[in-house]
Order: sequence, then structure tokens, then C-alpha cells
Amino acid sequence: MKNMLIVNGSPREDGVCAELIKQVKPYFADCKIVQYDTFALAPAPCKDCKYCEYHNGCSNKDLDLFFEDFESADYIAFFTPVYNNFFPAPLKAVIDRFQRYFNARYKRGANPPIEKSKRVGVVIAAGSNARAASDYMTNTLKQSFAVLNGNVCARYFIPNTDIGKYTFNNIELQKFVHQLRG
Repeated sequence: MKNMLIVNGSPREDGVCAELIKQVKPYFADCKIVQYDTFALAPAPCKDCKYCEYHNGCSNKDLDLFFEDFESADYIAFFTPVYNNFFPAPLKAVIDRFQRYFNARYKRGANPPIEKSKRVGVVIAAGSNARAASDYMTNTLKQSFAVLNGNVCARYFIPNTDIGKYTFNNIELQKFVHQLRG
């Protein structure tokens, strides 16, 4: 059985990201699905303490379980709103903590730093038509996963959520799932 990791970057339990997670999950019914909500997870930020330059893991243990699930995932799907043209702070903190893998590769020679390759997708819900921010956020994930043995292969962008002029596009949703599944 394959593993799917869902990373929810939204604080809203009934928002656009939550609805999209509900819509995507049935397409992965054949997978073990694990979901993390980054606001509930409340990850500590990376302090550049240098621990991961010399050791496997992180000196801060708050994300140990998350990173176990992260490493075992075949598919990873990020669901996030846009905050000031980027990821919300808790999701950004998780991404910053990928530093452990960068150091594993570039300081300690583990190539790849994560054995299991991943297919990665991102669903971005924006209050405005922030396509440039969406592109930047996607490119940030692509840059990270290029080192992490992953391929960001799917994106679904939903603009104008603040003014209620958005729609859930079934064709775009199915395209996202198809690209993520490969």
C-alpha cells in the first residue's frame, strides 16, 4: 500500500483548503493517508543551531513524527492559503525545517537524503488573483524537493476566495490528481 501525506497550511477547519482536502482524499482511497494541520502542529522555527550538520535529524523533536511520515510518503499534497504572498508561518516553519535534509546531503554526503522518492502536489487558495505569488510558492517547493528526492508535479490554483468569486473546478481537480498520481 502506498502512503499519502497531506499537509494542511490553513487554520480554518471549514475553509477552502479543508474542502479541497475532502475532495482529494477519495482519489487516494487505496493509500494510507496521514494528515497534518500545521497550525495545530505549531512547529518551532529552524534556529540554524547546526545540529543537523553533524547528526541525522533535528535538535528540536517537535516534528519527529511528522518527518517519519514525510519520509515514508509516496505522495505529498500541500494545501495552503496565501498569506502576504507566501505560505502561512506554520507551513513556512515546516519547510524551513527541511534544512535537516539539505545538511544530510551537502554536509554529510547522503545523496539522496531521503531514500523514497515522492510525487508532490500543491493546492493554493488565494484571496485575490495572486498568480505570481502562487508561482513563487510552487517554485519554492520545486527547489526544495529537487534536493529531497521529490518531484513537484501537480498544482491547483484557486483565486479570489476572499470575495467569494471562486469555484471548485472539477476538471482542474482531476488534472491535479492525475498529475500527482502519475
